[in-house]
Amino acid sequence: MEKYRWSEEIFDDLRSNIIAALDLSREQNDEEVCRFIEKEVEEYSRKNLLTLKEREQLEHLLFNSLRKYDAIQELLEDPEVTEIMINGPDHIFVEKEGQLYETGLTFESVERLEDIAQQIASEGNRIVNESVPILDVRLADGSRVNIVMPPVALNGPVITIRRFPNRAIRMEQLVNWGSISAEVATLLRSL
Repeated sequence: MEKYRWSEEIFDDLRSNIIAALDLSREQNDEEVCRFIEKEVEEYSRKNLLTLKEREQLEHLLFNSLRKYDAIQELLEDPEVTEIMINGPDHIFVEKEGQLYETGLTFESVERLEDIAQQIASEGNRIVNESVPILDVRLADGSRVNIVMPPVALNGPVITIRRFPNRAIRMEQLVNWGSISAEVATLLRSL
């Protein structure tokens, strides 16, 4: 988790309080969950004097951890990210413009990452577990996902999400990224 004015322990406590307050006997929509989050963050903010921006950020992170894909949700929303690679809970990498970067983001535990893997699998009406440790599935936006679970993966689940750009990649971009040489681009244009 990035560095904020609240610790991971406080974040986990807020998250636990929200889960305890939710009526798990029925499905709750996003607005209802947001109200529980806002109430909990408001109480925390009274004691710890958070700015409006910090409150919004905390509410956003809590919502993502409860209803979305937790630590990687913001990466999925970033149109410049073309690939997300998760190698266990502590190593999340992204590809932007053909370059790989470590994000510094983490999942709170191996179990939380396993929950995300199960969430992704279930969206494609599939399962992934010890008996079926490798899965290929697509997200609703068409992104391709590969999940490898223990015992095949040694340090927790490994998830690769390949996203597709909103616009076609141009030959000039491939040259700029170093994917092909200018000579190869010239040859391909002549064909």
